[in-house]
Amino acid sequence: MASSDTYGQKPLYYGTTGKKSPLYYGGKAPYYYGGAPNTGGGRAPYYSGSQAGENNDPDSLVGTISLGRILRVIAQRWITILVFLLIGLVTSFAIYSISKVVYQATSEFTMDTRRPPNANGGIGSMNIPEYGSSYAEIFNTRLSDWRGDKIISKIISQYHADYPASTVSDGELMGALYSSTLDLVRNSRLITISVRSGDPKLAASLANAYAKAIEDFTDEENKLRCDKAVTQIHEQVEKQRRTVERTAKSMLDFRTANKLDDMKSERDLLVNSQGKTTSEILELETEVTAGEEWVKVLEAAQEAPENFGSLPSSVPRSSEIANAYSAYQSAQMECNALLTTLTKNHPEVKLKEKQVEVFKQQFVEVVSRALATAKGNLQSCKNQLAVHRDNLERTRSEISALSQRIISAESGFQQLTREQEVADALYKDLLQKENQARILAEQNNEIIRVGRPASVPGAPILPNPTIIFAAGIILSLVVGLMFVLVLDHLEDTIVSIADIEERLSLKVLAVMPHVRRKKREEVARFIAENKYSQFAEAMAGLRNLLDSPRYQANSQVLLLMSTQPGEGKTITSCALSTASAQAAKKTLLVDFDLRRPRIARVWNITVDESTSFSHLLQKGSGRSFTDFASIVHPSGVENLDILCSALPDGVDPASIMGSHIIADFFAWARANYDRVIIDSPPYGIVGDVMTLASMVDAVMILCCPDRTHAKPIQHASRHLAEAGATVIGVVVNDVEMGGHGAAFTPAGHHSYGYNNYKRYGYAPKDGDAPYSPYGPYAPHSSSRKKKPEGEAGDDAASQTGTGPEDSAPHSVSPDLADGD
Repeated sequence: MASSDTYGQKPLYYGTTGKKSPLYYGGKAPYYYGGAPNTGGGRAPYYSGSQAGENNDPDSLVGTISLGRILRVIAQRWITILVFLLIGLVTSFAIYSISKVVYQATSEFTMDTRRPPNANGGIGSMNIPEYGSSYAEIFNTRLSDWRGDKIISKIISQYHADYPASTVSDGELMGALYSSTLDLVRNSRLITISVRSGDPKLAASLANAYAKAIEDFTDEENKLRCDKAVTQIHEQVEKQRRTVERTAKSMLDFRTANKLDDMKSERDLLVNSQGKTTSEILELETEVTAGEEWVKVLEAAQEAPENFGSLPSSVPRSSEIANAYSAYQSAQMECNALLTTLTKNHPEVKLKEKQVEVFKQQFVEVVSRALATAKGNLQSCKNQLAVHRDNLERTRSEISALSQRIISAESGFQQLTREQEVADALYKDLLQKENQARILAEQNNEIIRVGRPASVPGAPILPNPTIIFAAGIILSLVVGLMFVLVLDHLEDTIVSIADIEERLSLKVLAVMPHVRRKKREEVARFIAENKYSQFAEAMAGLRNLLDSPRYQANSQVLLLMSTQPGEGKTITSCALSTASAQAAKKTLLVDFDLRRPRIARVWNITVDESTSFSHLLQKGSGRSFTDFASIVHPSGVENLDILCSALPDGVDPASIMGSHIIADFFAWARANYDRVIIDSPPYGIVGDVMTLASMVDAVMILCCPDRTHAKPIQHASRHLAEAGATVIGVVVNDVEMGGHGAAFTPAGHHSYGYNNYKRYGYAPKDGDAPYSPYGPYAPHSSSRKKKPEGEAGDDAASQTGTGPEDSAPHSVSPDLADGD
């Protein structure tokens, strides 16, 4: 019959054409050694393994780690991971509940520094420590000082000074300070101080005290460093200062010894006295002049009273003289008035003249007394004037002598003053140089100033529920995932292509889908009845792969084996033989399971000892020629012949395998058939496989997901390779394409067939019902229990379905529990 390629379609395991990798490659294309396999006697393994750099350590505790395996394990064991997650949440809650509440207060201070110019003889020649050229270097260098015991003591002292009523012990303060951190804010000059404590107020207080202590400590250090830098010039300043003080003391001693100040004071007093005396002399001379004038006026008034005018009020007895003169004038005027009317001799005139004479006499007497007083005052003034003139002359002499002494003393004092000025100027110059040197030295100092003070934190930073619960969730998920990976690895079952290609270093040749049928015979002959089904397409793809140029030279005689019973060797052998016959290849299917033959029952062939392949081998082991063609049975399928065996009564398979008859049979088979397919017993139970594998062209290993163990396949492939057999790959059998088949379908590849499109070659259009003309392909459990031989119908009857599949015929997998 024609192969599936005649319809322009490719089988399921191929995937897409062109640039995309075939389906059996998995996520990464496998790596092979060289070209075609050896055809000589000692054949090397054709498939080498995966690419270098992948995680292919099957001996590790968790096995091979891949994304597909992780997702599969999570899907299978999510309850276990959920339990670990719950344990992690409970543990996180317990840690959160018992954790101590911690508050953190943060204060900030700024650090600035200036670098001195590189001048000759300047600061560069002084002993100034360098702390680095960047703020990070300076911060890291000064950090040890800022966290030392000295600064801690200053902080504690500062705290007690700020809070004298605090009852916090020094030990508690030191514990909080030693756990504090100082951090330089990146790309800035800000340094943060973070202090943690169970008391928020204490944390804020210590953070502020810390910043203040660092500021004071740095200022003190800067001062000490600057003092050390200017030590030499400071010594010169101090020496000159002592010289200035000594010169000043000499001046003071000179002034004290020479009584210069006393002499100047005395001279000033004499000068003042001289001026006062001069003033008094001038006043006395004025008084003498006035007195002389008064005497003359009084003498004239005494001689001619009628010619008297007036006197100033300062003249002695001037008022009395004025009264007497007024009375005299009045009497004279009255007499003159009488004379105008009376004669000179008239008695009244005579009487009035007598009164005039009396008043005149009185006036003369008053003037006489005033003249005597004026003469006395004048003489007194002259006497005083003479005394003051003598005093003035004496004062002048004293001032002259004292001035001479002062001039002599000031000459010596001025010499000392000049010396003092020179010393003082030199001192000021040195002091200015010291200040300049100090300024240069301060340019290498750190300038620390408290920036933002710490405030009392309102919320604690520990315990942090986000971190605790997130860490609990992450750790529990990681531990749970590692736990289920370890469990999955310890189970040692094959569940994906990665397990085969990466862990076992074997190529996956094809993936056979699960077929739901009633009887074993129907499953074995399913490909003949449904050549367009998914199973038939997958088998045709395997056939085409074997017929490809890569495998054609080594695919005439093929051995199908498994590491344990029930993995589908017999059914796969029958299906592959049918597919090869349908491709017009003359095919021979040989039942080499001499102890438990099954192919006769699958094809409904009646076999006795005369037509039994095993009995013919037993009989022909001692002959030189055996007619193998006499026991060939037709299968009912064009181009397919079968060699069947009866129950092994009187047959010794071990002796047969050691005889020449086996080599004769293979020579006959190669000469008469295009393809020979051997159904062998399981590897490891008997030793027949090793003998057969050394005589065939290639060996294919059968496995089932979630059933076949990896280590037996690894052990078998290694021993077969050592025996010279060519293991070309693995056929994955009984894959549920809608369920476990996801592990055998690479992500990102649109594989051909029913896995993605549900219809033969095309996706259903809108409104189309899913189409499956060759029977339903419903998911089945990977944990099917194995049945004894002949109970396939019971196994099928025990299965139940839902929906439309409930009415469909129940089926068994291609590998029933009674073997293959």
